[in-house]
Parts: sequence; structure tokens; C-alpha cells
Amino acid sequence: MKKIFVKGIKGGTGTTSVVANLACALRKSHETVYVIDLNPKSDIGLHLGLAWDHLLGWSDYADFASASEQFHQDNDGVTFLPYGSGSNTKSSFKDIINHCQQLHDSDDAWFLFDCPAHINALEYPLDSEDIFLEVINCDAICHSLMYKQLNFLKQSGSSWQHYFLTNRFNSASELESDLLQLWQSELPLFAPLYINKDEAIMEATAFRNVAINCAPYSVANDDFETLAGWLVSRANNNES
Repeated sequence: MKKIFVKGIKGGTGTTSVVANLACALRKSHETVYVIDLNPKSDIGLHLGLAWDHLLGWSDYADFASASEQFHQDNDGVTFLPYGSGSNTKSSFKDIINHCQQLHDSDDAWFLFDCPAHINALEYPLDSEDIFLEVINCDAICHSLMYKQLNFLKQSGSSWQHYFLTNRFNSASELESDLLQLWQSELPLFAPLYINKDEAIMEATAFRNVAINCAPYSVANDDFETLAGWLVSRANNNES
């Protein structure tokens, strides 16, 4: 199984929309894709066609076997498990991650985990083949947080593949362009691609969908197809 963990370096970086669009981009390449929502905000369903008033998810059940009835599938064939609204669950996100291996088609599947910003990467059961994407925006706060995170990762001796992924890049902003150029030239662990700011992503969310479907000729569509292709190449390198 190929595990991709996606987390914002801070709240509000657009992590959930990245997860949903990336999942659909991978699925259109005929990959088996699971999305697991680990964020108590439980927003992933809003991008994948789940009814606005659906509140149940894995956190409302005592164990993974019971929670499996909350797996849903969108029109593209992406299978996803919402977080839900429960607070007294006996299952932890670590249990959910580990139990994903029990799914019958997990060996060749992609698992995308939508992670909350406040939980650090060290809290997850990560293997050396796993990829951890930390989503950033081109602003001064993310700039400061990235250097702190790099120092933390160096001290922790992380063994997984960790990358910073720029989201909502506005090429018309001189500040954002300067920051991106600086990061590309100086920062290690910086993903060699970025997601442009595109109104199509927000418009698609209003229809409980993703830009990949609502705007197939958009910049966002091209960006997420490129991201999916890059991750496939990374995963193939891990297997070789």
C-alpha cells in the first residue's frame, strides 16, 4: 500500500482540497484510492459529494470493523471514510491507519490521509516508504514555520519522505513570487512543483465536487495531475 499523509503547516492552508483533488487525479489514472479523514473538522466529504448534513464517520464507532460501514464512494470511484462527529470513540487515528491494511485490496491501493495541522508528523506511525506532504502558503508565517519544522525534523531523525508543498500560489503577487523563488533555491525537502491559486477549486466545493471534475481544462486540473504523476514516480522509486 502507498500511504500519503497531507497536513497543513498551520490551519487554513487548503489541505483538504489538496487531498480531495489529488485523490481524484490518482483515480483517473485507474489507481485504487482511499481517503481517510483524520481531521475532527470532518470536511473531506464536502469535496467528494457527501450530503452536507451527514455527520457520521469512524469517530462515532468503537472499532474499525464497525466504522467500515461509513466508507463511501464518490462518482469517480474514490473510497473515503469521514472523521465524523464523535468524541468518545475508543479508536485513535493510529488504530485507523494501521487497520487500513486489513482492507481486501490494500496491497496496491493508495491511501491519502487528511491530517489536522495541530498534530506533528512524529505522532503518526510512519514507515520509510511513506510520503508526508506539509502544505504551505507563500506568506511570512509559513516562511517562519518552515524553518522551525526543518530544525525539528533534523533533530528527530525522520526516516520518512517529507516534503513542503506550496498551495494557492498567486503568481501576480510580488511577495509570493519572491518567497517561492527563495524557497526553491535554498530550502531542502521542497516539492519541485506547486498548486496555483484557482477559483475553480472554490467553485467546485460549492457543488460538493473537485476542480478535476468541474473544470477539466483549468490550471488546477493541470497542477493536480502533475502532483499525482510526481507522487507515482516517488512511489515507484520506493518499490524499485
